[in-house]
Parts: sequence; C-alpha cells; structure tokens
Amino acid sequence: MSYRDHLEAQKKYIRTKKEAREAKRDREQNPRPPRLDPPPSPPSPWIVILVVFVLFLPLLTLLFALPSALVPTQSTYEGLIAWIYGTDDEYLDIKNWLEPEILANDLQWTVWHATDKYDLVDMLRAGDGDLLIIEEDFAWDLYQGQALVPLMEKSEGATWDNCFVPFWEPQSFRKRYGWAIPANGNIPDARHLFTVMQQFAPPFMP
Repeated sequence: MSYRDHLEAQKKYIRTKKEAREAKRDREQNPRPPRLDPPPSPPSPWIVILVVFVLFLPLLTLLFALPSALVPTQSTYEGLIAWIYGTDDEYLDIKNWLEPEILANDLQWTVWHATDKYDLVDMLRAGDGDLLIIEEDFAWDLYQGQALVPLMEKSEGATWDNCFVPFWEPQSFRKRYGWAIPANGNIPDARHLFTVMQQFAPPFMP
C-alpha cells in the first residue's frame, strides 16, 4: 500500500469513528420510544358467549331439574282402576259384564280400556292400575317379568296358576281372557273385587 492510500484509509477510519460517536450522542439526546408489538386482536364475541354458556350450564341444569325433583310425581289416574286390554268390542263386552257388579256392591272402581300393551306396561310401572283383565299371552309375559301377584290372599307364592285365572278353558283359534293383579297396584282391593266377581257375577260369556 502506498503512503497516499494509507492516509486515505486513516481518514476514512477517523470519519467512520466520528459518525459513530455522533450517532451515539444523538441517540442519547433523543431516545426513541421502545418498539412495541401490535396489540393482540380482541377475542371473538362467539368465543366469549361459548365460555359463559359452558360456565353457567351446570347452574341452568340445576335450576331446571330442581323443581321437578321437589314436586312429587302425580299419578295420571285417581282411585281404583281396572284395565281391560283388547279390541273395542271386547272392551265393551267385558265392561258391560263388570260394571253392574261394581255398582251393585257400591265399589269405587273405574274401568279403563287399553289397546297398546306397551303403554299399559308403562302405566302399571307408574302404579296406574290395580286389576287387569287381559289375554293369556300378555299375562304370561307379565308373570315372567315378576309383575303379577296371586289373586288369592292365602296363596303361597306367586305361581302361574294363582296369578292368572282365565274366564274359560283353552279353545282353538280363540283368545283366552282372565284376571290378573299387577304388583304395583292396590292388591287388597283388587283381590276383593276379584272375589266379588267370582262369587256373585255370572260367568262371562262374550
């Protein structure tokens, strides 16, 4: 390197150092505000609504469930109920045979008609039924489910013969109707009506 080039390099170095000192002094005299990241965007209102809903869901559930838990279940039917399960004609025939004896003995029974066995089973589970006049196959299903009790008070144990008493002997191509008492019903009054019908009513002849 020539002497002239050396002098130019020294001048350039001195100039760079001077500019650096001036820049440092300028920064000290006029500091810039700290750089901040842009503020985060506000949360979506739908997210806020969802969070509030999740937090208050247990409280809402409790408010809706509490009244139903405090109020006792009301029975749909009142008094003693005898259910007849069958067609409209079968119902009318059995009702016309049953009701005169109920009235003659001043008994407080209401006779109702059921056409759907599953609806009737639901009502029996709720205690809305005290005596049944049903066909044998349906009675057998209830007996298998331990939903029937003996028709006579002194019967020892629930057997098929003392839980279903038919109106007539088996006949070909003919449904076999008879008596049965549901386990959730008023058993003493049901046995009393059954005894009255057995002793005083004429045999049922459709």
